[in-house]
Amino acid sequence: MHPHNSSNRASVVWWPPRHAHMMHAGIALFLFIASPLVGGSRQPWGLAITALLAICLPLSSLRPRIGLFASLVLAWIGLAGAEPIALFAIAIPWFICAMLLSRGHPRRTIYPAAAAHALALIIYASQTPDGPFFGTLATAIIATPCLTAGEMVRLHRQATARTELERQERLERQRRLVISELHDTVVRDLSHAVMLAEQARLTHPDDELLHRELAAVTAPVRSAIKQLRNSLKAMSAAKGDDALLLLASSPPPPLSETIERVRASLAQRDTVLLVEGLELLDHQSITPGVHQQLVRVIGELITNASKYAPPSTKVSLLIETDDRTVECMCVNAIGPDTPPSTALSSKIGLEGARRRIETLGGTFTVSKTAERWSVVFSVPIQDDDAT
Repeated sequence: MHPHNSSNRASVVWWPPRHAHMMHAGIALFLFIASPLVGGSRQPWGLAITALLAICLPLSSLRPRIGLFASLVLAWIGLAGAEPIALFAIAIPWFICAMLLSRGHPRRTIYPAAAAHALALIIYASQTPDGPFFGTLATAIIATPCLTAGEMVRLHRQATARTELERQERLERQRRLVISELHDTVVRDLSHAVMLAEQARLTHPDDELLHRELAAVTAPVRSAIKQLRNSLKAMSAAKGDDALLLLASSPPPPLSETIERVRASLAQRDTVLLVEGLELLDHQSITPGVHQQLVRVIGELITNASKYAPPSTKVSLLIETDDRTVECMCVNAIGPDTPPSTALSSKIGLEGARRRIETLGGTFTVSKTAERWSVVFSVPIQDDDAT
């Protein structure tokens, strides 16, 4: 089955494939053939009502409201007629209600229809001495299990749909991250390598051998950059995310500018921002792509910290490196009832920052206590094989 498009995720309707309609037609044929064998009338009138009731089952699979309404009317006509109708034929409206429930159709239509049919059966049965008891018992034995089974299937399908939706959302986040990460790191680092090669060529204008060797290296790199950019553009356009590639190709604001903006915002609440080790981001082992990612993540960390830091406290940013990794720690005090400040808006979010650090091969840890919030991340800037 496939879900029908709906803006309301909780009320998705499942439409069955063609073979399901054929299955309902087969069930209807079986009910019609079995009806005379279990107490149903063999007279033309009784057989006609039974046949029409059976047809309502596949009809409801194709046209739910029409089939349900027709089954109710025909069942009531059968109850009022002189010829006896088999009980399971009279119960077809409940079968239809269970089927529609399982497919996610609105309960506000199904349950009133089931209750109306139960009331009609009880009223009809009350014409005999033990009728009310028989009508209530038939309702309990047939209607209740049908509706319960329909609800169980409905809940299972909704849970499956939610799981699939969450999976699609995770895949979409991963797709957007891959596009952004590839442009921020791989494309930028390859472009930087080409730039260094060009600088080396200009530095040695008379070295023909060096020129040929550099040309042999830079030509395929340029081609790879072009192909990668075209692929990223195609991936973005496929989902209508043209703005995503533009955002990824646009460098983030300078970190010094972000720090000054955060300091100005914190000063309004008598809160200070302490920064140490910012110059370490210019370490020679940090490639331009990694540098840009670090700038994005650190900008997000101090922006997020400034939103939750209470007045008259401090926000600390510490950056360290041991020539193999870059480590950063951002700490801010938190209050029990401190609402987030709306002066600054988040850019990529903490979860986005975590994914960016992890794609660089680093670790990202968030710790929260009653008094402070701290984020620590570490990113390798030199491969072990290079040492």
